[in-house]
Amino acid sequence: MATTTNRNPACHFSERSSLLGVVEFYPRIAIVVIFLTIVVAVAGWRIFRESGAPRINALADEAIAAFVSLQEEKAPAFFMDFAEAEKRILDFSGVSLKLPEDASGFTVSAVDRRTMRKRPAIGVRFSYEDGHHMLVVFRKENFLGRKPLASFPDESLLSGEHDGCSFVFWERDGASFIMVSDTDVIQTFKLVRGFFA
Repeated sequence: MATTTNRNPACHFSERSSLLGVVEFYPRIAIVVIFLTIVVAVAGWRIFRESGAPRINALADEAIAAFVSLQEEKAPAFFMDFAEAEKRILDFSGVSLKLPEDASGFTVSAVDRRTMRKRPAIGVRFSYEDGHHMLVVFRKENFLGRKPLASFPDESLLSGEHDGCSFVFWERDGASFIMVSDTDVIQTFKLVRGFFA
């Protein structure tokens, strides 16, 4: 005696291939898929957050805003001595920074304490050639995440432009630095590589 079965493949395939079909016929698989999707999304967000990109963008915005506000103020009538500027940087931050005193046209106008991203920092305002610049130094801050960095690798340099200003961020010897400038990003990058590498 022959038995009959439902051999309509079109109906069978459409029911099982739709999302509603999965939920209806395989509720446990649907729950597992939803759970895994949430886990992957949370893990991806944590990796993105730990990469440091959002922190660097926020820091750059704040540094550029501070730089623009300083540009609106009247420039100091005198320039600081390089030895005095280096001593103030070391006293305020504990970071030893050698300024290029032999570079023609490099003048330091101010070294002052600042707070950026709720962290203490040192702001060094200087001029070089036709550009005005501000170097912000953070001691013992690691904005790029927990990954240990070499002394000055290219991959640790982050740069960009915003509101007519450019910035370059890097980390070295347990300190973090961001330079903001009113020149283009290529000139700012060359300045960092030439004098602060």
